[in-house]
Amino acid sequence: MAIQLHYSRDAASAPLSVTLPLSKSIALRVLTLNALSRRLTGREAAIPSLPDAGDVAGMLRAMRLYGSGGAPSGRNTVHIGEGGAPLRFFLPLAASTPGLDMTVSAGLALSRRPLAPLLTALRDAGADVRPLRRQGRPPLRIIGQSLSPGEIVMDPGVSSQFVSALMMASPLWGRGLSLDFGGRTPVSAPYIAMTASLMERYSARIEHTGSHICVAPRHISPPDRMEIETDWSAVSYFYQLALLLPGTPIHIDRLTPPAVSLQGDARCAEIFSSIGVATEIHPDGSATLLCDAARLRRVKDSGIVLHYDMNATPDLVPALAVGFCLAGLKFRFTGVAHLRHKETDRMLAPATELARLGYRLRLEADAMGWEGEKCAAEEQPMIQTWSDHRMAMAFAPSAVIYPGLRIEHPQVVGKSFPRYWEMLGRLGFIIAPA
Repeated sequence: MAIQLHYSRDAASAPLSVTLPLSKSIALRVLTLNALSRRLTGREAAIPSLPDAGDVAGMLRAMRLYGSGGAPSGRNTVHIGEGGAPLRFFLPLAASTPGLDMTVSAGLALSRRPLAPLLTALRDAGADVRPLRRQGRPPLRIIGQSLSPGEIVMDPGVSSQFVSALMMASPLWGRGLSLDFGGRTPVSAPYIAMTASLMERYSARIEHTGSHICVAPRHISPPDRMEIETDWSAVSYFYQLALLLPGTPIHIDRLTPPAVSLQGDARCAEIFSSIGVATEIHPDGSATLLCDAARLRRVKDSGIVLHYDMNATPDLVPALAVGFCLAGLKFRFTGVAHLRHKETDRMLAPATELARLGYRLRLEADAMGWEGEKCAAEEQPMIQTWSDHRMAMAFAPSAVIYPGLRIEHPQVVGKSFPRYWEMLGRLGFIIAPA
């Protein structure tokens, strides 16, 4: 299945308006902490609304089975879908719950993503997690245990989700958590800070120095209510669109201000501001994105190579790479080696698809960039999504520059933003089967 995109300002709703999804990163953590709290206190926080996202649906399936207790393992099987975070967050929680015996399966793409550092840490803690096919890959049988490990040393350089997963399960452990990073720098550090902040709202006792994390055992008390922020990763695609449509305001129905957001990806407001896309937050919580054409032209004409370290905010890279190329902005992103371990290789995939549009990226071990290099563009490009929701969403705005652009497997956006194509329709995109 594929779709074809055309952009027409005349087809846009008036005023242009986008409804963002809620943050699945926050929602998945809150669901995990609620399950933990039910185990320890019998209480949980009320969640007024959850994202309508595939990852959240997978986590809810797992949590329903988790809450049902220790039925025989043959009836305790859950398919968690394609979400890396749901699988990684759920495994330590289930492994730390005595009496639980269950099997977790996952989609094929997720079965290829890294899991070994987390499984090694859990086994060092005394957990019983058994691969049923390939070593270190789902499906996995989990037999819950009472865990009381000493200090755990783990490399945080592959995924911050491994760290967050251990943090959220550790109040169940007899001695809590003492986690050392072995002198290594965590990737996506804002996500670890998000986990710590949310755990503190559940009254957990945490010490986080940047190289070592301690979590006290048994200290959990849920708040009455947990509101989920709008998703800053999702808004990056509309900043990208504003960049490609200078002078055209894009209105966002609701946007958590960057200064108070728990999400590291709120940094995209600062990045886009540096090239001329302003963010105006209104008193009612809505926002307007608007690109100043003159400022953008000055940045472009200066010939400067925009340099950003993306180690902490890797999910912004697809939107930035595509948007900057199409706007003619030279760039170099560093700290991106761990992008190779996402839903797909998010260094190779954007570079491959941008070549279809005539842009030749340079890839290094821990950097990617573009300094104006061009190649022959395909006459009727079909963007391959690589089974990655962020690839589909990052390339769709390109139809402003490339009318008739085709996107294969558009349904992949359901992982995080099921209404993405509807939102583009509001903004003047005409979407038809290809």
